[in-house]
Formats: sequence, C-alpha cells, structure tokens
Amino acid sequence: MTGPRPSADHPIAILVNPRSTAAQPGLTEYAESRLAPFGVRAVLATQERGHAAELARLATHEHEALTVVTLGGDGTAAEAAGALVGTGAALAPMPTGSTNVFARAIGWPMQPRLAIDRLVQALEQGQQAAPVTIGHVAADGMERHFIVNAGVGIDAEAADMVERHPQWKKRVGQAWFASATFAAAARQWRRPLMRVSIDGGAPFPLASMSVACARPYAYFRQREFDLIPDAGHHLGSLGWLGSVSRGMVGPAIAATGAFTGGWHLNSHRVAHGTADESIVMESPERMALQADGEPLGRHRRIVITPATGLLVLRGD
Repeated sequence: MTGPRPSADHPIAILVNPRSTAAQPGLTEYAESRLAPFGVRAVLATQERGHAAELARLATHEHEALTVVTLGGDGTAAEAAGALVGTGAALAPMPTGSTNVFARAIGWPMQPRLAIDRLVQALEQGQQAAPVTIGHVAADGMERHFIVNAGVGIDAEAADMVERHPQWKKRVGQAWFASATFAAAARQWRRPLMRVSIDGGAPFPLASMSVACARPYAYFRQREFDLIPDAGHHLGSLGWLGSVSRGMVGPAIAATGAFTGGWHLNSHRVAHGTADESIVMESPERMALQADGEPLGRHRRIVITPATGLLVLRGD
C-alpha cells in the first residue's frame, strides 16, 4: 500500500548553515530533491550569526513558505524560530549541528538523511504542525528567543569559556564544556548572589539560574542530561532550576542527579519550579548570560519569559 501522493501546494524554504558541524557533502541537494514534490520555493544559505532569522523572514514574506526547513544546529534553528513566531509558518529543524538538542527533543532522528526522509513521510501523510513553547530573553535592550535553554551565572560563564577556546571544543567536545562548567563554579565565590523573582513573586537569592523550554536540558552523546524535569509540563510555561549557594557543591549535585533519575530536585542546595509569566534576575554586578549555548554578554537585569506562537513539525 502506498501513502498519499505528494502535492506541490505546500511551499517550502530550506535554510542551510554551510558551517554546521554535521553537514555532509550533497546533503542540501538531497533535501532539495526529496522535498521538490511539495514545492521548494527557495534554498537560502546563512553567511554569519543572526542571518538565519533574516532568511526565515524572507522565506515567509517573499517566498510565502509554509514550512521552513533548517539544515544546521540549534543556533540556526533558534534564529529561524524567533523569526517564525506568530507567522503561522512551521519550523522543521533537521539535525546537522554538533548536538541538535531541539531537533532530537521533538523526535527527529540524528542521521540527517534519515530525518529528511521522515520529514517527507510526514508531509505525505499531511501531518499538522504543533505549537511549542520557547523562551524569550531581554537584557539591556538586547532581545532574542531561545529554543532549548538559557542560563545566568555558571553555565553562561562556561559557554563563554568554550566560545573563547574553540580549539578545545573541537578536540575534547562536550567534556570541555563540563570542565568549563566546574571551572566557572570555582570562580563563582567572587560573585554576589542574584535576586530572582518568579511570576512577579517576592525576590529570593540564587547563585546561578538555568531555564529550559522542554526536556531534556541537553545531551551528552546519546545520553539525556535531564537537569530541569519541570520543563515542558504544559504549553506556555518554562522550567527553571537554580543553585542556592556559591561554589561547586550545588552544580555537582544537579549534574549528577540530571544523569541519575532527578534526585537532585530533593536537595536543599537546589531550587526549582516553573514560570508562566516571567523570570526576573537582578544583581549589583553584571551577570553572564547565555541562550542556546551562545554567550550574550553581562547584564545587571535579565528578564526571561515564555513565548508561544511557534509551530513545529515533529519527527516522532
């Protein structure tokens, strides 16, 4: 038995990051060929950081794409996602980055060609795009969306270290990020505690804060790093987790528990919960900020809110 015949009335744009880690020779051509029966309106290549958002807007406004397929990693997908919020166009993130947390979390297989084949199958079957919650961060006039996680404090310091030493990132991979995280925790003794308010509630002190749109928080090779099990409980909320005190004990407990069943949520060293409206962080000293692993500088006041209005095609 065969499925429904493809129809060319579903315009598609393909956004390609030529520098993505897992990009394969001929992959763009393979995607264009496999998706051609549905109506590929444009194949657009990013040239620099931030360009994917511009190309996603171009894809929907000028090329009238109903689905934007990204061939890149979480960074490319995040930029496109921010531009697609509220447009009615769907995002289909194919996994060609280094970790591909977002694509994997919504069910796409890790092998890019297999993921493209599954996307073709979903389109043939008339699969409907589903709404998801992503995050929005604002600080000192800077705004951006994130699709996986954001962090203030330790993981942001670690992301900055990793980005400043790309040679170690290539040589050691995710072990380098883990090492950078503990180095950042050791340096945290010199930082004042931040004041955090959840959904307008009374402020309370934390040493660091991590926020996630869904589970898992990250992957280490094939293994899920489920740091914030509260994430993804319902549409329109974000999960958060913070270290109550400075130093390495809290992060070590959180990291161990994230790999071994979530027992870290019962530790007095950890605070956690969900936010439906906002997470506001303030400190007398500028705090390091990251979103989807990208360092975003240092700020005294950071506001993170859930964002709805993004549609995605899932792979599961």
